[in-house]
Amino acid sequence: MTGITKLTGSNYRVWSLRAKRLLQSRGLWDVVEPLPRADKAGEQPQAPGGDVPAAAPPPAADFEVRDAQASCLIMELCDPISLNLIVSTECAQMQWVRLRRFYGPSLGQYQGLREEFGEFAAKAGGKGWAEIAGELEGLQQQIGEVPGGVKPGEEEMLGVLNEVARGKGGEYGKLAGYLRLKGEYTYQNFLMSLVSLEWQEARSSGKKNKGGGWKKGGGGQ
Repeated sequence: MTGITKLTGSNYRVWSLRAKRLLQSRGLWDVVEPLPRADKAGEQPQAPGGDVPAAAPPPAADFEVRDAQASCLIMELCDPISLNLIVSTECAQMQWVRLRRFYGPSLGQYQGLREEFGEFAAKAGGKGWAEIAGELEGLQQQIGEVPGGVKPGEEEMLGVLNEVARGKGGEYGKLAGYLRLKGEYTYQNFLMSLVSLEWQEARSSGKKNKGGGWKKGGGGQ
């Protein structure tokens, strides 16, 4: 059991990330997406240290076994509909490419993804900063994967994060101005400051709750 929810289409982004990590953990990702050759065309690969022969490529039989293992994992992680898309090919690499072509970001989805990015702050108010960052960065990645699409840059990411912070109010809404004054207004610094503030507030709230419980118990004696 892998614990990975089967691919249904709408969950492709999270599914592909988890499936990729699983294949990597099994040493099978190079079967699905082979690494580019390091040697230039027409040149022999350099031997390590200049005198040790380069490693021979894996035997064809070994590759076939690993390809079958990768293919089985991919098919196991598909629901019946997505499985039907790839069942006609036994090549793990082609199965992965076909799933990405059907369910991955496409030019037709670009406008919708951009609209989702623009509306992100309005829908993120009740979430924690770790969840907000994960969803926002995932959306940024999806937009960047669209052929011909323009990936949101740091300025856009900061703008969305700051809009969410202002919506939460309090100290969150003041952090951007504070970081600007220090010359440290970057996406990573802003996010880490927001997470740190959230942690401090949660810790402070926990102490107050413990204090309140102690006082109540003391009053009952």
